[in-house]
Amino acid sequence: MAQKVLSAAGTVVATVGLQLLVLGLVSQGQSSALVFVGSGLAFLVPWPNAYLAVRQGVGFAFCALLVSSILLGIVVSPALAVAYLVQFGLGSVMVPCLLMRGWRWDAAVLSATGLSLGGGILALSAYALRQGQTSLAFADNWARTEVDKALSALDYAKLPAEVAQETQEIVKDLGNRLIELYPAMTILTIALMLLVLVVFLRRKAEHFLPAQSLFHAWKVAEHLVWILIASGAAVLFLDGAWHRLALNILVVVLAIYFLQGLAILNHFFNVKGVPPFLRVLGYFLVVVSFPLRILATGVGIFDLWIDFRKPRNHKD
Repeated sequence: MAQKVLSAAGTVVATVGLQLLVLGLVSQGQSSALVFVGSGLAFLVPWPNAYLAVRQGVGFAFCALLVSSILLGIVVSPALAVAYLVQFGLGSVMVPCLLMRGWRWDAAVLSATGLSLGGGILALSAYALRQGQTSLAFADNWARTEVDKALSALDYAKLPAEVAQETQEIVKDLGNRLIELYPAMTILTIALMLLVLVVFLRRKAEHFLPAQSLFHAWKVAEHLVWILIASGAAVLFLDGAWHRLALNILVVVLAIYFLQGLAILNHFFNVKGVPPFLRVLGYFLVVVSFPLRILATGVGIFDLWIDFRKPRNHKD
């Protein structure tokens, strides 16, 4: 029992320390490098609590979650405590809990993402109500403030006048697009963080978890293609709020098919026996290159009809 309490205490210290470090780095708006590092470290915040849940049980992890939230509320602000609970805390308990119950990793990530989003919407709605605004208007204003803050840090002084003006117009259009897509970006960020958490748990605590299907064999549900088609058509033919809703749905669905494209790539890496270093390089190129991302997404979509991973007989 004493060992479990010590583990929980260590988890609280690690969690609060990571959250404060991320907050300190991200708040340094004048340094894009620090913001980038802080954003990357944010993916590590749920790791200590999730590892505690697997090793010592969900009950201890839940207690550590509450204590971490209380400490963050005291040290910084109640708003940060709520933000930690919604963004990191709920998923850090729910994902390992579902994995230990034998859930598939994709179902665990989907469920935890939904729980985090639901908690976030409730918290946002309550705060917006206190400000006398609707939750959507408040979220839009917050997103516009954050995007404008980020874009205002760009330096145009060294560019020729005409180039600087054109660049500002492009950046302004990009900012408007980011504001329009922030719901999808929020969903994908939470889901990606939880996917990284699953990878961490499979690496560091695999013997505590039931066996899972391998990533290279993963496929999305076939009926998802109808949501893809419907949202794509809605983006083309609808305007206003319905266009925005369809666009955000389309972006999320395309991201899921991109993940299936990575699973197919992983399958071919396994078949060809590609060394780990080249695999990492291949994944990196696919993620950072826009044409390769489009190709991977297309492969993920057309896998429904072509089945790229199906064994084929080759004639001599």
